[in-house]
Amino acid sequence: MSLDFTILDSNGAPEREVGIGVDTHYRLMRLTDQSEGSLLQRLNDYYADAQFDTSELESLLRELIRVREQCGQDEPLISVINDLIDLTEAARLEQKPLLVIAD
Repeated sequence: MSLDFTILDSNGAPEREVGIGVDTHYRLMRLTDQSEGSLLQRLNDYYADAQFDTSELESLLRELIRVREQCGQDEPLISVINDLIDLTEAARLEQKPLLVIAD
């Protein structure tokens, strides 16, 4: 099972996606800001779907960059966050929501 971050095409099929496993999810959530305004807190439940609307993508990018800065030497986590940043930027440029599907 993975948590799939995806941009859907016009037919509703995944156009681009990044999947993360439970271990990566745990490490990401440990670094996520626990404040009420944190967009990444929507991912707290590994087994639940989430969505980031186009109006939220710029803020999500900033939050991902902040989390990446806290990763220290965790290269595998940095790599996943970089993939998420790239996917979020693509969604922002295409003006499409970013869906997170518990698969």
